[in-house]
Amino acid sequence: MAVQKRLYRVNENKAIMGVCTGISEYTAIDVNIIRVLFVISALMSGFPIILYIVMGVVLPIKEIEIQKAETIDEDEYSYNPDDYKI
Repeated sequence: MAVQKRLYRVNENKAIMGVCTGISEYTAIDVNIIRVLFVISALMSGFPIILYIVMGVVLPIKEIEIQKAETIDEDEYSYNPDDYKI
């Protein structure tokens, strides 16, 4: 079964709300290109700004910090009382 791609806001490397970073990860396009395209389209009309705010409110946050913590080997940092017996 294939993994389903989802669109998230990303808190790492974000400028304002992380929407452009999330779109960048989803489309595999450099985040700077996404930001430049957003600014250009926002200067042409006001709709992208409204769309950005709506996406910033509606999209869930991708919790990268939690995913990184889950990949750490728990045994390395777990407390073992037997290690401290004299």
